[in-house]
Amino acid sequence: MREILISQNEKEQKLLKLLQKYFKGQADSFLYKMLRKKNILLNGKKADGKEILQLGDTVQLYFSEESLGKLLQERESTEKEIWSKKWQSSILYEDKNCILFNKPVGLLSENDGSSSFSVNSLLLSYMRTKGELSKEQEKSFRPGIANRLDRNTSGIIIFGKSLGGLQAFAKLLQSHDLEKKYYALVYGDFQKTGLQEHFLEKDKGQNKALESEKGKKVQSAFEKLACVESSVGPLSLLSVQIFTGKTHQIRTQLSLLSHPIVGDDKYGDTRKNAKLRKLFPLSYQLLHAYSLAFPKMPESNVLFSLSRKRFFAPLPKEYSEILKSLHLDSYLIDKTKGKD
Repeated sequence: MREILISQNEKEQKLLKLLQKYFKGQADSFLYKMLRKKNILLNGKKADGKEILQLGDTVQLYFSEESLGKLLQERESTEKEIWSKKWQSSILYEDKNCILFNKPVGLLSENDGSSSFSVNSLLLSYMRTKGELSKEQEKSFRPGIANRLDRNTSGIIIFGKSLGGLQAFAKLLQSHDLEKKYYALVYGDFQKTGLQEHFLEKDKGQNKALESEKGKKVQSAFEKLACVESSVGPLSLLSVQIFTGKTHQIRTQLSLLSHPIVGDDKYGDTRKNAKLRKLFPLSYQLLHAYSLAFPKMPESNVLFSLSRKRFFAPLPKEYSEILKSLHLDSYLIDKTKGKD
């Protein structure tokens, strides 16, 4: 039997999430089976995985050392396997304090109840395979992402490798000194360029942002790069700079401006999306965080090596192919091309 003592870093998360991290690579069905068979107990009692862990709780693992060793070895093999060239090429920049990662569509920013696989877990495994993160180090500090992107939004996401790095990014994001830009392909001939403000409130039941007088103010600046005619009417390619960072901000604002993002079924035009899907590989909203620019920073800042630097994230292959088909790819500001 092996026992896990819940420390400050593990508390206030579901038992299942802890097990997903400990037995990385194992299916949730396996973990549920072990809970049902009482191979895994919480504080000596049967558990179902939904329990919220508290400081001082203990998780008992009733496996032979041979079986447990094999399971953990499988976890290490899985971590090495996922760091194939495919993921390695998604790293746009790395130093001792951070990683800038080009998130693909479909990958969560952080783990949620539906999946244990995310940018966060992926980059944690990357640090472990490089020998930059041990179990002992994780007890005192856990690296993690500094900003989030929706599951089906691609582009640059920031991962803090050090406590100093995460704290410095938090200040930059809070002060809005980081210049963050997105490409959005929208319906209609967009004429509402410049700064646009809305007040948005999240409806947790619908997992959707709604306009509300009681909501928080969001600000984005919109620039039209080009407009073309299509089988569903005009389509405009936009560059969008955000000055706030609320959930679904760009998607909601463009919908409220009557120019929803192509492929967005939550906030957009499902009829037109269905029509375009017959012509293009349109499986997600065409929103991509393509650029991140850093301000001038003092030498004392742990992120000084990023001072005045700008980074570009290549478009996903499908997005790039759609823009080529519409003859819009030449209007991309950084001439970014799609990647496999």
